[in-house]
Amino acid sequence: MGQSAKVRVKIPKYSIPKRKVTPTLLDINDLLPHEEIIHERLNALLDMILELDAVDMPIIAAPIPGISKYLIVDGHHRWAALKKLGAKRVPAIIINYFSPEIRVYTWYPGFKGNAGEFLELVNEVGVDIEIDTDSEDAIKSVKSGKCKVSGRECAFIMLGKNGKYFKLGGWLEGQKKVVKVLDKLTSVGKLTMTWYGLLEDALKDLREDEIDYVLVRRGLTKNEVMKVVKAGKVLPPKTTRHVLPFMPEKVYTKLSMLM
Repeated sequence: MGQSAKVRVKIPKYSIPKRKVTPTLLDINDLLPHEEIIHERLNALLDMILELDAVDMPIIAAPIPGISKYLIVDGHHRWAALKKLGAKRVPAIIINYFSPEIRVYTWYPGFKGNAGEFLELVNEVGVDIEIDTDSEDAIKSVKSGKCKVSGRECAFIMLGKNGKYFKLGGWLEGQKKVVKVLDKLTSVGKLTMTWYGLLEDALKDLREDEIDYVLVRRGLTKNEVMKVVKAGKVLPPKTTRHVLPFMPEKVYTKLSMLM
């Protein structure tokens, strides 16, 4: 997803302690991503790693049940940058993904701009759209997985302030298509976009005219994330938002140790 001045990210504030942890070196091919890479962010990270001649943070990884691979929980772009540089190993902190201390949420995209062209493009890429009313029930419906379009779970519901809402179909495939349309319109300046870690922040900005629409979806369970990865697939950027019981302190690992 193209990152520019037109894209904001509102990250929830948590009091998460920092912890000094010595990373383990894992074979780079033993790590599997669960989200797509943002190429602009990757290029910026490549420049930083080359300037430092080191990686400043370990990747957070978790064993994938049933196979001898690891899920990348956090650090997709560090992994991709090291892979591009020809590294054979990556510094990682291994966690138990299914621990109740590890929580998984999602991100909610909101935007300011005309919805007409957005919906037209979404429809053109094969996402079914239905219009309905009663947005309160809509939020409950989509977050419980009961929102349906053409017999499949909704990708998103799109809320404005006029009482109507749009159901966007296609579940995970639909989410990929919708995010690509958002990215396209944002990159050419037709939308300004914000990613929200908390739905209540998005709804507050909607009420205060900071955004015109917010797209709401159901967050994936840990089992669903693992299922996607084991199937060799990846989700759109910013599908998952993981909260860990601690944040690792910076640990610089020289590139020479990873080659």
